[in-house]
Amino acid sequence: MKAKKVATDLFITQMKWTLWYIPILLVVYLLLYLFTPEMQAENWNLMSVIYQPTKIYMLVIGLLTIMAFLTYYVKNGITRKDYFVGSSIAATGVAFSIMIISAILAGILALIGSFTTFDPGTSQMDFLNTTSVWLMPVLVYSLIILCYYIAGWMVISGYYRFGGWGLLGFIGIGVLYISAVDLLWENDWTLPLMRFSNIPMPVLSLSVSLVCTLLLIAVGLWVVRLTTKRMPVKPE
Repeated sequence: MKAKKVATDLFITQMKWTLWYIPILLVVYLLLYLFTPEMQAENWNLMSVIYQPTKIYMLVIGLLTIMAFLTYYVKNGITRKDYFVGSSIAATGVAFSIMIISAILAGILALIGSFTTFDPGTSQMDFLNTTSVWLMPVLVYSLIILCYYIAGWMVISGYYRFGGWGLLGFIGIGVLYISAVDLLWENDWTLPLMRFSNIPMPVLSLSVSLVCTLLLIAVGLWVVRLTTKRMPVKPE
């Protein structure tokens, strides 16, 4: 029951931030699409444009989840387990909400385009090789940005649990984690040095990438749970 309350509180708080974030991206998208020929040539739809910066956005709010909320909840009698479960649920809800809202906005733009001279982009990211227009892009983009949230969560939990050296170590773990996610989907390494290696880049099917992403989410949450289980919390 407490975990449910934490999930609700965190979801509402983070969605308040998000409901400022999405309109800003929408305005940027419209300005770029209307006045930048290169953007029109790319033909990306709104979902694809929102997806890219949202990876960083989710990484940042993943960092904030402990910095801003853990001490408050523990002071008010919430266990670390309830905090972890509630925060995991909230993060999943935020990730899917962002992409569902993006899909709805993209649909509205497409509808406007059918009655006006406005021609919104229709292309998804190159790596998303699917005939699904809405369902699969929402699912895939949501899972990927959720992984970025977990990466930020891991980094900050490592710092709060182990101090400065923990921060350095978990930054490395976080970079490897999101590199694995990007490799699964975009067939490229996030780590610049790995791009000069001779390691072959696997081309995976959509189903295999989905399963591997779900496994990475489970592993990331397991690492966060182990790290936060006995994390010291200083009362303010």
